[in-house]
Amino acid sequence: MKAIHVPSSGRMFEPTRHGAHIMKEVVVRGGQIPNMTQIAFATLPAGPAEVEPHRHPTMWECYLVVEGTAIYGIDGDEVLMKPGDFLAIPPNTLHNQTVTHAPHRIFYWGIAVSDS
Repeated sequence: MKAIHVPSSGRMFEPTRHGAHIMKEVVVRGGQIPNMTQIAFATLPAGPAEVEPHRHPTMWECYLVVEGTAIYGIDGDEVLMKPGDFLAIPPNTLHNQTVTHAPHRIFYWGIAVSDS
C-alpha cells in the first residue's frame, strides 16, 4: 500500500448528506483507506445542523473542533464542543449538532465497523 497525499488544491467541496446548507471539503473518500468512510472539513452556520437527529449503524463518527462552538446531542445528553475538543460517537448512537457560535468548523472522519 502506498502513502496517500491530497494537496489542499485538490480537494472537492460538496454538500453534506445531512444538510445541503452545509458544505464539506472532502479530504479522503471512502475506499482510499481501509475502514475509513470519509475524512473532511465542514463549516456549519449558526443553528441546527440537521432537522432530525440521526445515527450511523456501522460507523464511528469522530470530530475535532477547529473553530466556533456547538452543542452536540448524543443519545439524549448534551456536550458543548469548542476549539480543540475531540468527540468520538459510537455506531448506532443518535446524534445531532446545534451551532452556538459560527462559523463552527470541524475536521471529521468516519470509521466503518461490521454490523454483526
